[in-house]
Amino acid sequence: MVRQTNQNVVSEIDKLNEKETLAVANYVSQILSSRHSKPKENSTNDDLIVSLSDAYENKRARQVFEWERTRRQNAQRSA
Repeated sequence: MVRQTNQNVVSEIDKLNEKETLAVANYVSQILSSRHSKPKENSTNDDLIVSLSDAYENKRARQVFEWERTRRQNAQRSA
């Protein structure tokens, strides 16, 4: 199905004149450049997540989780 769709697109592009081909190329270029700009937004979210993970409450919660995991592992080994 994908191959058939790709072949249809290729055959349609082959039918375009030079001006239309350039317009399609510009459109694809715009789509790709907008796709590349999205990770910049994710870096903002990553900064937020990092700052939240450094919060005191979250550090304590991770410490408690580690203690509980270690306690369970020791309890399983003892049994």
